[in-house]
Amino acid sequence: MNGRTTRLGARLLGSALLLAGTLSATATMAGPRMLVDVNTLQVIEHEDAFQRWYPASLTKLMTAYTVFRAIKAGEITLDSPVTMSKHAAAEPPSKMYFKPGQKMTLDSALKIILVKSANDVSVAIAESISGSEPAFVDRMNAEAKRIGMSSSRFINPNGLPGKGQYTTARDLAVLAVTLKREFPQYASYFSLEGFTTGKKQYPNFNMLIGRFDGADGMKTGFI
Repeated sequence: MNGRTTRLGARLLGSALLLAGTLSATATMAGPRMLVDVNTLQVIEHEDAFQRWYPASLTKLMTAYTVFRAIKAGEITLDSPVTMSKHAAAEPPSKMYFKPGQKMTLDSALKIILVKSANDVSVAIAESISGSEPAFVDRMNAEAKRIGMSSSRFINPNGLPGKGQYTTARDLAVLAVTLKREFPQYASYFSLEGFTTGKKQYPNFNMLIGRFDGADGMKTGFI
């Protein structure tokens, strides 16, 4: 968080999780939520925090965490190439519509999935790091288990719905806090207001970033 009070920081984190968990078509029906003080880990407020729920595009936080762990292990760097495969290019929107064979740096790919929430690029990252999407998903689940996300299971790196894909507000809070504590050097990825490719600009899907004083991440997701 920025230099504001810890309690404000915790509320902003909780607000992001609440927005991402609101999957109902009616704005008055909120999904599971949890507000956590990032510094003390005090739970300020929660509702249905242990209820299994769709991770939606908050899955990309788990993808990013798995990438950061691979960088830390020396397997890849932010300059490593990410190649769009035919399989990745076939993913449904939200997507970048890159053609098979197109390449980008891992740095650019991370910005794209965290700002534009591109499903095709998420799969391309997975394949470029682990050789296949299933191998990367296995790694995601292993990392989730290691950090204590006891009620989460991922079947893809982008959050598209499918049988056996679930999480809880509590587990997402664990992931968000772990990202902030373990990889503070990558905090800027979650607070980007947008990015530009050529002449086209892509604003962040998280409407709090750049519009609400003190908001600095992390991710939204919708089904």
